[in-house]
Amino acid sequence: MTVGFSPSVVAFKAEPKNMDTCQCEHRICPQCGKPIEDKFEKPKEKSGFFTRVKDGFINVRKFFIDAGYMIGGTVKGLLYGAAAGSVVLAGNAVKNIAKKAPKTLSTKGKILAGTVGTVVLAYNMIKAKLSANDSKAHLDHRWETGHNEK
Repeated sequence: MTVGFSPSVVAFKAEPKNMDTCQCEHRICPQCGKPIEDKFEKPKEKSGFFTRVKDGFINVRKFFIDAGYMIGGTVKGLLYGAAAGSVVLAGNAVKNIAKKAPKTLSTKGKILAGTVGTVVLAYNMIKAKLSANDSKAHLDHRWETGHNEK
């Protein structure tokens, strides 16, 4: 039995695009033929002095919101991560004592403690970033809609 490969059997054929109804290039509705309005592109509006000042103030507030949440999440993650790593190391030490073979902590236990601490830190930083994004979205909503009740 022989196995062979014939390049003449494999054929790749690209279908030509229908350029009349291509929405991604021409943005024309295939049913009615009218141009499709792009909802994702905002037209550049002229902004006055007070609008620029307000936008600058909002950007500064967003920076401090982001920095505050990230610093808080990092500190919380470091504390919780150190506590979790210490618990893992203590568990490893108790296991050594229970075996009645007191020895130094194993490399595996140290690596596990560091991994647990790093995972806890990463979890808290991600949680802080999501909370900061939520706060910034509320800030944007309050200033864009005009009801700044908070």
